[in-house]
Amino acid sequence: MTTGSPDATEAGAGQSPVPVPPRGAASRPYRDVVHRVLKPPLRLVVNRAIMQVTLQGLEHVPATGPLIFAGNHSSLLDGPLVVIESPRTVRCLVKSEMYRGFLGPLLRIAGQIPVDRGRPDRAALHTALDELGRGGTIGVFPEGTRGSGEVQTVQHGIAYLAVHGRCLVLPVACIDTGLALPRGARWPRRSVPARVVFGRPFDVEVPANPRSRRALAAVAEDIRLRIADHLVAARLPPGS
Repeated sequence: MTTGSPDATEAGAGQSPVPVPPRGAASRPYRDVVHRVLKPPLRLVVNRAIMQVTLQGLEHVPATGPLIFAGNHSSLLDGPLVVIESPRTVRCLVKSEMYRGFLGPLLRIAGQIPVDRGRPDRAALHTALDELGRGGTIGVFPEGTRGSGEVQTVQHGIAYLAVHGRCLVLPVACIDTGLALPRGARWPRRSVPARVVFGRPFDVEVPANPRSRRALAAVAEDIRLRIADHLVAARLPPGS
């Protein structure tokens, strides 16, 4: 689950502005009946039969208003766990490759948003901004791909969404999900407990020129540091 960088090019000493996706035809609102009906029993099955998940920080999730969940990414479990465990309906940006085969229809029914990582995907940004404009929530794993989950780099698409969506960003730490479902494994290891820790939401500083590539890069770096700080805090023993 990922966001790519918005389209922008540099010319000489200046910079071309980041183009805003056309807003002529708004995407249809997502009907979240699937989440409201299926999430409670699915959460029960996941936590009782499939794996051990500890959830922390639910009190930090605002009940209303546009919000971006921004998490570290080390496992295929990260996105599903954030969607299932969040008290709100979360529509994650999911790489388009995941929509092949039987998984594609399931992701669409669940309202997840396909994004093409090989190019600036304006359709995905448009859909995400529409959802934020309706007061909804978006899930983003801004590292761009699964890795160590240490948030060493992030893509700039999350900055674009946070700035143009005028929304809060809530850091999420997915702890030990890479151990619970390592690369190549087909099923989570129930013997390995995992944690999902929601942090305190924060505002980003809207730059004077919100279409500047350099300004968005600075916002993205600020978001990266905040997610990394939350990850460090989430790993501390209770009471530290």
